[in-house]
Amino acid sequence: MELETRQIQEGQELKEQLMITYESLKPINVLKKVIRDIAGPTDLKESLVQTTAGLITGYISRKLIIRSSRNPFVRLAGVFIQFGVTNFVSNHAEAITEFGHYLIDKLSALYPHRKN
Repeated sequence: MELETRQIQEGQELKEQLMITYESLKPINVLKKVIRDIAGPTDLKESLVQTTAGLITGYISRKLIIRSSRNPFVRLAGVFIQFGVTNFVSNHAEAITEFGHYLIDKLSALYPHRKN
C-alpha cells in the first residue's frame, strides 16, 4: 500500500515537472527569458561586448595581414593571427580598456583643452 501511494505521488510530481518544462520551452517564454537575461545582469553584456570586440579586432588583423594575397600560407597565417588576436582581446578586455583610459589621460595631459 505504501509503495502504491509513493508511486502515485511521484507520478504527480513528474507530471507537474513535465508541465513546468513544457511551459518554459514555449517559444514566447524562451524569448522572454532571453530578453530578461540581456536586460538584466551586466556580466552577460560585458561578456558579449568583449567577445564582439575580440571578433572585430581579429577580423581586422586578418584582413591587414592577408590583404588580397592568394598565397595559401599567408591566408593560413592570417587565420591563426585572427584566432590569436580574437582570444587575446576577449580574454584581456579589461586590461586593454584600462590601458586605453591611461593613454587618453596621458594624451589629454599633453594637450590640455583651452577654455575661452
